[in-house]
Amino acid sequence: MNSSEKMTLLSGKTLELATRIRPLIPRSDDTTDVQYEVNEIEEHSSDYPDEVNIYIEQDQAISPHVNKSNELQNFIHISKCFKQQFDPNIIACIYAILICNEVKRQRATYLYRWIKSKPCDLIPSYWELIYPELMRLIREFLVANQKLKASMPLKCEEYSLVTLTLNQVLPYDQSCLFDLIKHPNDQLKAFNVNGMLTDHKDSVAEICNTLIKEIFKGLQAPEYVQRVNDRRKRSRRREKNTLRYIDQVRKQNSRLIGVRVDLYLPADKKHFTPKEIVKHFHTILQKLRRSKSLRLKGYIWKLEHGVDQALHIHCFFFFCGSKHREDISLGRMIGEMWDKEIDGKHNYFNCNTSKNRKKYKYDALGVINRDDQTKYDNIAKVIRYFSKFEQYVLHSNLERVKTLNTGILPHLREQMGRPNLTQHY
Repeated sequence: MNSSEKMTLLSGKTLELATRIRPLIPRSDDTTDVQYEVNEIEEHSSDYPDEVNIYIEQDQAISPHVNKSNELQNFIHISKCFKQQFDPNIIACIYAILICNEVKRQRATYLYRWIKSKPCDLIPSYWELIYPELMRLIREFLVANQKLKASMPLKCEEYSLVTLTLNQVLPYDQSCLFDLIKHPNDQLKAFNVNGMLTDHKDSVAEICNTLIKEIFKGLQAPEYVQRVNDRRKRSRRREKNTLRYIDQVRKQNSRLIGVRVDLYLPADKKHFTPKEIVKHFHTILQKLRRSKSLRLKGYIWKLEHGVDQALHIHCFFFFCGSKHREDISLGRMIGEMWDKEIDGKHNYFNCNTSKNRKKYKYDALGVINRDDQTKYDNIAKVIRYFSKFEQYVLHSNLERVKTLNTGILPHLREQMGRPNLTQHY
């Protein structure tokens, strides 16, 4: 094949490739403009997992076998059945919450009951286990608590109550209770207020009974009840407001393009505070809203701490369905904008790629028609995941930060700013 034939073949392949790329708008100075859309080109795989859909789909997968009324128990089953790595701090908090829930449900003030034998009985007096499920949860909590390598970074009233009570009842060598809790008659030497061993001994049953009794008393304290109720009301109110926002966006748009992207921090920026990462994310939002080529109709974003104790953002964008088609390109564009903003390299997860979409049993992405109730139900599942665990635990750095946020509807945005007083003159 001579050089002219090679050039002819190369030009033919170039023309064939060019026909697959369909220009959407001309290139402009606006960095947020979508320059082209690609139908079949997939981006390279990301190192970040899609934890939202992992939880939603696995929770649905095991629902026939698990009591659906206890979401936190489902979470524990997920971590065991699917071998999914979750934050060990969250696991410890969940077991503390389950202990408190079991104590309240049973109204338990003891774990063992002393059965005194009668003169005619052949069996001598013994300790009888009354609440085996409560004993199992205490053992699991002790194991989970031992795995923590640093102080608890999460704010959880139940965890604080259980650990405080355990430190008061058994201030030293709490690990021994894991092995001895099944042997109520064994004796443990008691410590005095100075931390010195005394000659007095308490049985394991008596120590466990004191622990349960003090937890029960702590659960009845008015200040504890108030803190728990305030936290759950705040989380549920945010969920309700977000779902109401979705309904308003649905009413105002007959067809939307749903794009979900998870934004992470590179290794050298994992120390970012909530204020710093939110500042960078607001820069992205400002570019998307001001872009002349994009028709952004709404968005939701959630700020979270990951297993590696680094902040990340889950975001859900809604674009005009009559102006946009390629959700994959939109997701990649947002991810690349984020990389440019934080000077990272593929520090995002594009949920809309064809490879990822095939994994989703509960798909809430792509084209969303107003009458497609299934898509909106799946969006609600994502929203509930965003707000679920803040009903129970919250990272201490996010205690005074609004973590679940939405955009502002157009009719409300028009009412913002300085009022126009000319109509009154």
